[in-house]
Amino acid sequence: MTSIPLRVGPGRLKDATLALLALPLLGGVLPFVVLCVTVAVGSGSGSWDDGDGSGWAFLGIGLMAGPVAALAAGVLTAVRTWRSGYQLLPVAAALSPFVVPAVLSSGVLWR
Repeated sequence: MTSIPLRVGPGRLKDATLALLALPLLGGVLPFVVLCVTVAVGSGSGSWDDGDGSGWAFLGIGLMAGPVAALAAGVLTAVRTWRSGYQLLPVAAALSPFVVPAVLSSGVLWR
């Protein structure tokens, strides 16, 4: 009699740990790093004081690129981890670009 192969996925503890790590990293740290890198690229020598507005343009691009990068990374992480058999990590990765900013802006942590 042939045995049916079972797909062995990651353990629940590993899944939960990675999900808890993915929330702040994808929702908070990644947008901030993208913003800082974009503004750093735009803040070359004398770019903020010559009056052409290029510094403000890089600031605006950085403010828009951070959330877009977080959303793209969250979706990619969710799809790849779902295919690998994770259960909690895809949900956390997909929700992190929305949950972390909502929690930070709600003032729950600042009471």
